[in-house]
Amino acid sequence: MADTQIKYTPSPKTGNPGQLSSAAETMQTRTAMLRAVYGGTETMRAQGATFLPQYEKESDTRYQARLASTFALNKLREAVDAASAKPFRTLLKVQNGDPDLDLWTQDIDLQGNHLHIFGHQYFNNSMLDGMCHLLVDHPDTYNMKSLADQKASGARPFMKMYKVDDVAAAYDMYVGGDTKTVHVRIRSQRAERDGFKEVLYNQIRVIEIDPTKTSGIVQLWEQKAQSGGSNWDFIEETPLQNMAEVPFVTMYAGEKEADYLARPIFIDLAYKQIEHWISSSDQRSILSAARFPMLACSGVQIDPEDEKQFAIGPYKVLYAPEANGRWYYVEPRGTAIESGAKDLDKLEMQMDMMALNPVTGTHRQYVPQNERDIQETRVHSVVHDMAINCQDALEKAIKFMGQWTGKDYSQVQVILNTEFSNTKDRIEEVKQLVAMYEKRGISRETLLREVYKRNLLGDDFNIQNELTALAAIDQALTAGTDPNASATDPAAAPSKTTDPAAANSNTPANGTGGTPKTFDFPNNQDRPKKQI
Repeated sequence: MADTQIKYTPSPKTGNPGQLSSAAETMQTRTAMLRAVYGGTETMRAQGATFLPQYEKESDTRYQARLASTFALNKLREAVDAASAKPFRTLLKVQNGDPDLDLWTQDIDLQGNHLHIFGHQYFNNSMLDGMCHLLVDHPDTYNMKSLADQKASGARPFMKMYKVDDVAAAYDMYVGGDTKTVHVRIRSQRAERDGFKEVLYNQIRVIEIDPTKTSGIVQLWEQKAQSGGSNWDFIEETPLQNMAEVPFVTMYAGEKEADYLARPIFIDLAYKQIEHWISSSDQRSILSAARFPMLACSGVQIDPEDEKQFAIGPYKVLYAPEANGRWYYVEPRGTAIESGAKDLDKLEMQMDMMALNPVTGTHRQYVPQNERDIQETRVHSVVHDMAINCQDALEKAIKFMGQWTGKDYSQVQVILNTEFSNTKDRIEEVKQLVAMYEKRGISRETLLREVYKRNLLGDDFNIQNELTALAAIDQALTAGTDPNASATDPAAAPSKTTDPAAANSNTPANGTGGTPKTFDFPNNQDRPKKQI
């Protein structure tokens, strides 16, 4: 699909604002399947024959019993949640901000969510659907007379997250080599109480900008949810000022095929999970029919009246009225059962590979270390790139927050965790860094930065505070004083002996004799070796 080229034209006040764009139609078909698979057993059963075909001549009762006994191995949820957790393993950090931005990030969406929580949800939805959107909104202030009135009202920008299904259409415009969002239609719903009843209304917000004028409009449309698709009612239109584009940010996670059209990164895993769902249903049906031996008889005639009372179990006697009659069990060989089990194992291993599992198949077969390293590198590369995309999207959103308030946030940086190696590997890397520091190959500041990047220090670690404290310790050690002792404590007074030989001898420095001093440190030192 080619990118849609449009010219700016003001939206009318009549028509159908809920009309889906071509990109939205394609994406919503994909996400409907992905969301159903991600939901697991409950939502996959709700799809019925869409995910689990009913066989020819299979009765409805038998099909419903088979559907009710089928359970999902939810590798899609496992893959999406594991991948989205990696960049948010440590607290998201915002650099080069100001006190206002620091306060806003504590409740970035006016719903009590920190930017870290909001960003994690944004990333997770992007990894599942292939993309996710956020809108930087601001309460209406066009009718307020001054900036002082706006501040007094507590109005400030905030972020709203929208999934793929929430956006009916979005269009970009290319201006001077730059891409600007000029038109967005967002779907939502509101409830109105009518006594003890509830009336639902579908809503569409149309947000558009004329980039040549840095101004635009926001329209609100409504229709009753149970109206059967009747016409939309135009409710109101408000101006949108001082914005060069719609403050709408999209994060893509997958192959971008066109504007607002992407192939989700885990879509093949979702199809493989449906295949596993069908195969496991067949396997369970085979087991139900064939894993129990069947009692058979030959040369025996059973009276119809006796047949109604016929039962098998302990304390029961089976008899054959005919002389040549016999009872025996019929048991299947199990070849089909074994083949089905092997098929499920194969499917599960393929699902592990598609789930970006770096230890694919280790519970079924041996995987050499070098192959695991290659797989782990592939996984880290994919998630690392998605984390960079998320950082860029959040930085752009913060820049829009600055535009709403007349601030320049172009230098603000959002830092996510991009170090995904395991703890053992990170510790080995730190050992090498320490060895380089001891040989004066790197500075102390570089060492601390590298250790911090590997998530071996807490989120509250401040490198400048640490360097200042270490400098004070170095100075105190050079002067021969205890940096933690009180200045008025006589015991804390510096030693008058400056002769290094005297400091390393067993004779007291004051020359008064007495018991020779015993040193517990290596090489006859009177203090431990200076550390980092």
